[in-house]
Amino acid sequence: MNRARGYRGRRHTVPLGLLLAALCALLAVVFLFFYTPMRFSGLLLLCIAAYTALWHLLWQRRESRLAQAVLILLAAVLISGATVFAVLEAQIIGYGRTDRESPVSAVVVLGAGVNGTQPSLALQSRLEAALDYVSHRLEVPIVVTGSQGPGEDISEGRCMADWLIAHGVDEERILVEEQADNTEENVAYSKELLARHNMDTGGAVAVVSADYHLYRAHRYWGEGMVPVAAHMPAAYWPLTANYYIREAFAVAKQNWL
Repeated sequence: MNRARGYRGRRHTVPLGLLLAALCALLAVVFLFFYTPMRFSGLLLLCIAAYTALWHLLWQRRESRLAQAVLILLAAVLISGATVFAVLEAQIIGYGRTDRESPVSAVVVLGAGVNGTQPSLALQSRLEAALDYVSHRLEVPIVVTGSQGPGEDISEGRCMADWLIAHGVDEERILVEEQADNTEENVAYSKELLARHNMDTGGAVAVVSADYHLYRAHRYWGEGMVPVAAHMPAAYWPLTANYYIREAFAVAKQNWL
């Protein structure tokens, strides 16, 4: 009788590891299918869910030598990965600023998404940063670079040129580059365009891009790049955090793959 009463009094709790894994998986589904601008964070959360669930299952069997070995391997991967991520993220954050003091011979604005013919939120922030920067440098030429992607009715370069002209920038100052599909091509084609107009690309050139993107742009551009940071509105901080996290993986890919 006492034994039966004791059995009925037991509480069955969900292990913390599995609860965390389930929460990560739920958030991953939301980001992957319902709020797609956060897709990268969704993929990362899915990996965290799988890692956490695997750790929990192995911990339950930690007396096994095989389980112990795999746990040690998982811990080593986590620690080394977190260390590399922290180092890269510190560099990315440190470069996300605007240098307003250095004289420049040209300004290059790197493209981002276009919604039909209008700039996306990310591109809008770059254009506003560029407009603020060039408004005090009236003689400096401006390169706008970016090709036409899926869902875009015009190229990113053309969209940026139209926006700047509509906001009072002299059309004769603007050089439009419409072939670049990625950051590496943005840099290479912009340098070629400046060289064709007899401008020294070895000197100081201002590059306007998102704050989180400037470090990677610098790695492609090299010495002489002057950073001009575009910041997303504060209300979009989750999206900004997503981009900063994603950028660390992009830099790692650029370095080692």
